[in-house]
Amino acid sequence: MILLHIESKKKPEIYRKLLLPKNSSFSMLDEIILLSFELDGADYFNIEIVIKDGRASKEKICFSPKNVTDLDTDEELVDEWLRESGDEAVGHVIDNSESFTIRLESIEDLPKNSETPICIAGASNIHTGKMDMINLEEINKLIREVEEADSLLENLEPDYLSLLELTNDLKKLKPWQYLRDDEVVVIHFEDVDYKVFVSVIGAGGEEFGLMIFDLELGYASLAKILYEKNLTSNFFYGLNALTVSFVDREELEQADYQLIKDCGLSYRGKKNWIQFRSYLEGTHPERPNYLEVELLINVVSRMINITEARKYGWEYPQLAAHQYPTFKVQKDSGLQEIYILQIDIPKPTYECYEEISMFEKAKYKKKPKSALQLEYDLFYMPFGVESEETIRTVYPISCMLVERGSNLVIEHEMLKRHQLHKACYGHFYKA
Repeated sequence: MILLHIESKKKPEIYRKLLLPKNSSFSMLDEIILLSFELDGADYFNIEIVIKDGRASKEKICFSPKNVTDLDTDEELVDEWLRESGDEAVGHVIDNSESFTIRLESIEDLPKNSETPICIAGASNIHTGKMDMINLEEINKLIREVEEADSLLENLEPDYLSLLELTNDLKKLKPWQYLRDDEVVVIHFEDVDYKVFVSVIGAGGEEFGLMIFDLELGYASLAKILYEKNLTSNFFYGLNALTVSFVDREELEQADYQLIKDCGLSYRGKKNWIQFRSYLEGTHPERPNYLEVELLINVVSRMINITEARKYGWEYPQLAAHQYPTFKVQKDSGLQEIYILQIDIPKPTYECYEEISMFEKAKYKKKPKSALQLEYDLFYMPFGVESEETIRTVYPISCMLVERGSNLVIEHEMLKRHQLHKACYGHFYKA
């Protein structure tokens, strides 16, 4: 277990001590911090690593859903970044002014075999700032309830029959006759303030279906498809999306065919068989889970409405780049007013270095110059491997350092656990 001391930066006497299982992700950590400080309704953290391996660090990891270009995977592991006692991070809650120091105190052996985070100590109320007694029992009850709810969702059977029937209704409308793949629409579920982008595939007459992108995790994938001309061959290894595909019978995997059969359904003809996939960056595409199926049911239902609206006269508007027509959806009602969603793409930032002195320049000039030409490369391996650290099959990332003059491989390593590319550069930083 990892023992963390979490302390309010504004009110240092307000703190919590948390025991987290090893291999806990930052997404779990921010959820547990919000629960243990009773910050109901708060959003995710922006997390900056301040001290790593006992030294000041400039590395940053970001979980801000509003910053799509700098969004790290929510499966980054805490113990990959906080590794020595005293290592620190600063977490800023995005939708309010609270900030916390997150400090690794130690790696604990107790309690053994625990898979649930535990709050073992704390002081004061963050809302009042007073030295109130905290109720550890109540905090841990909240944590257990969230963990149990997550576990329950994992075991619920997705309603594939309803999804297949709805998707078959959409197929009969042939939405690709009314919307091109670049005429992307946004469906805004207003009651939960959740947005997805939907692209209809099929106007080209080869592949048919839908691609659905979450605003926070998936927009970077959609933007690459829409605005980058030359996508790399391994683009789909880094895709974050849900897909609905109409394929030939022989294109189905056996499990897909069995699912359709188990639901008492069957289809005839070319491009009539229905297949669903969940894509998550660096992992093998899988059939959607319970929550993803619920989302697909809602999205397919709304796309039937949108296709019918287009069929009977709605025109796709003329828009600038990164603008999309958005259909509001309220609970227990149909589509509401349309507005234009503008996605603000932040300009790239560049790290600045202090200017070196003339004396230092002179010293470097005297040093013998190396003829080495080094090239560092990262690429996904084209096969999946099972890992205990994630419930999905992952594509390993291979890291390679090559001397271009001789094509000699100086260093090579394969990472079994999926990591973002920028996290991998540290493996060869000292090579």
